[in-house]
Amino acid sequence: MDKRYTDFMDEISSDELYEGLLAYGFFAEKLPPIFTAVPFFNYCKTVSESFEAGWNEYITFRVMRNISIPRLMGIPNPFKYQRMCSELRDDWDEIRSHFHKQTGGQSYRVSRIHIRKEYNEKRIFEMNYKNWRVDGTPESDLLIHDKGTSRFLVHADISTCFPSIYTHSIPWALVGKEKAKQTIGEEVWYNRIDQACSDMCNGETHGLLIGPHTSNLLSEIILTVVDKELYDKGYRYVRNIDDYDCYVDSHDEVQRFLRDLEYALREFDLPLNHKKTKIIELPIGIEKNWKHQLNDLPKVGKSGMVEYPQVNTFIDMALMLSTETGDFAIINYVIKKLKGLKLSANGKKLAAKRFMHMAVLYPYLLNLMEEYVFIPYGVDKSEIKALSDTIYREAVNQNDYESLCYSIYFAIRFNFVLDQFEDDYCSAQDYVINSKDCLLLIMTWIYFMKQNHWKREATQVKRLNKVAMELKKTDMDRYWLFCYEALKWGSLSGQWRLMKQAGVSFIREEIADTLTVINAKSN
Repeated sequence: MDKRYTDFMDEISSDELYEGLLAYGFFAEKLPPIFTAVPFFNYCKTVSESFEAGWNEYITFRVMRNISIPRLMGIPNPFKYQRMCSELRDDWDEIRSHFHKQTGGQSYRVSRIHIRKEYNEKRIFEMNYKNWRVDGTPESDLLIHDKGTSRFLVHADISTCFPSIYTHSIPWALVGKEKAKQTIGEEVWYNRIDQACSDMCNGETHGLLIGPHTSNLLSEIILTVVDKELYDKGYRYVRNIDDYDCYVDSHDEVQRFLRDLEYALREFDLPLNHKKTKIIELPIGIEKNWKHQLNDLPKVGKSGMVEYPQVNTFIDMALMLSTETGDFAIINYVIKKLKGLKLSANGKKLAAKRFMHMAVLYPYLLNLMEEYVFIPYGVDKSEIKALSDTIYREAVNQNDYESLCYSIYFAIRFNFVLDQFEDDYCSAQDYVINSKDCLLLIMTWIYFMKQNHWKREATQVKRLNKVAMELKKTDMDRYWLFCYEALKWGSLSGQWRLMKQAGVSFIREEIADTLTVINAKSN
């Protein structure tokens, strides 16, 4: 039997949960990989008193999905996020007991994407993690059952799942709606979880932030209850976060499943997304059909490597399939698959050029470029610079701040000067400042600090520091990352000042070490 849901939960201790969520689950993976919460986690271990309670707003940023629709994500106030992680750690025994109750009777694991302990990793959540040895493939077993054969596959999902979650529904799931309503306002563990959620969202009771890993755990508290209700009714299905794939015998059962799913979700004020509901007649391949078509490609040549023509054919096939199906996840799959193969020198050059061209057309691919294209194919810095300059120009025309952040990140990471900042840095800075985008501001600040060898006295840096000072006075919550990193500790107050004095930075160590030295000299 494959590992049960509770097996995964029981492998994680309360301290491992806390570290995984706080140190490695604070910043979303979709951000340029320049930020870290590990130093903050270490700092929290030295603080003797709890951080202040109360409401705080959060940083927002847009991420383009592969369906060309943006998703609004969030970076919470770090002190409120720590309180959330601390509460989940302290309540971990009760939460695990809840998961045992909801999933204990499953003959297979309904929920497929959840927190888990990974080998040699402190991170406990990954969106695309899959290991068939421990996860199994229950889909094949759901096709035939003791009462007949599945003839249809129903695909359904929750409409805007995390933003739709009502924080009060977390206690409903944990102890039942009746008990939760009878104990509203009481100082009990499930109400403290509810309160910590709303504190991170400026007191709002509707919506979990997309990005922090706590949201994935909190959503599972609710959705495993929905799973139990549907499973106990005999439905054969799997769930990936908020996506449901149910195997049914007839059109009547299709309608019953959709009705029962909608009713179960409504108990927690969650809406079913009817526009994305699909009914597919079986048999179909368990894996997506395009994976079968691409499985045997690219062909390995006589040299034992994948040569230029085979790389070209493989990418052409992927583009054709993505156009036909409208599923641009195919491009992600191809980029990742080619990295794991042995390509000839010309094959590498071709793959790099074609993928970089796609990244200009499809900005959601930018977060794959460094790991899957630049590094494995040895792309020259001049080519990365040319790509970044192109991305920057295109992004300014479209007010695409996410792409701008990546073009600046590449300049920081590979140490080159962007044309736009060299030709007329004042105009470029005007654009950044007028954008009022926190991530674009902090990325630009880091860029100019590095270009000026971390001299705060440089004209470009001083101007951004002045902007940080003004934002600190008027809107610290929504710009805290920029304000905290840009300002000296003497310009900060309260918890921010104490943390800055301790030398904590949310910028990765190779950059933060230099900043710490500069800050010490400046104060």
